[in-house]
Amino acid sequence: MSRRVVAPPEIARNDVHLVVITIRYAGDRQRELAEGAVAQREKEVWPEGLLSWSLFVSTDKQALMAYEQWTGGDALDCALAGPAPYLPGIPGSEPSLPVRYRIHRSQSITAETAVGCVVTPAFETEGPERQRHFVDEVFSMTKDVAPMPGAVAAHFHTSIDGTRVLNYAEWTDEQSHCDAVTGPRGEHVRRRVSGEIPGVRLCGYRRWNLHTSLAVA
Repeated sequence: MSRRVVAPPEIARNDVHLVVITIRYAGDRQRELAEGAVAQREKEVWPEGLLSWSLFVSTDKQALMAYEQWTGGDALDCALAGPAPYLPGIPGSEPSLPVRYRIHRSQSITAETAVGCVVTPAFETEGPERQRHFVDEVFSMTKDVAPMPGAVAAHFHTSIDGTRVLNYAEWTDEQSHCDAVTGPRGEHVRRRVSGEIPGVRLCGYRRWNLHTSLAVA
């Protein structure tokens, strides 16, 4: 059984050992697909080990993102192999490949807890060693940089297959992130991150607003 939650998921909770992220291009059907996906999820039997399922809509109105928190990979594998197999991601939409992640490192930037926008810079990496090195280098590069207004927290996820890093960055609002990106400090950090770490390639980012969050009752 699931229940609706008003707030975004708690990313750094201790009982989460697997995160599954699915991003789907929706075009002009974003709202329709989002509402259909939520309705379908609420009808389904809630699988053992799934702690939360959150659906986000991109601020450019072109994409959807499902963010799932699991107790571990074994729980997801059992759900996939059950008599009524659970399908991770975004129900009712064209299949998109769900990617399994672990949270590698998190940083709370401010005491502000009201998260109004999520930003997801994504990077391709050449193996697990590059993943860890990249995240550690980002933290090292930014440790002496004053916090940007509106930044709440950064949660770096590393894909289990070693090919990706995704930063689930929490902001108070979309405009604060827009201002940070266009400001001189944002440009400096972005240039260093994307140009000074070998074996890593920036793939871009999207801004998201929470549509619906479901959690185990």
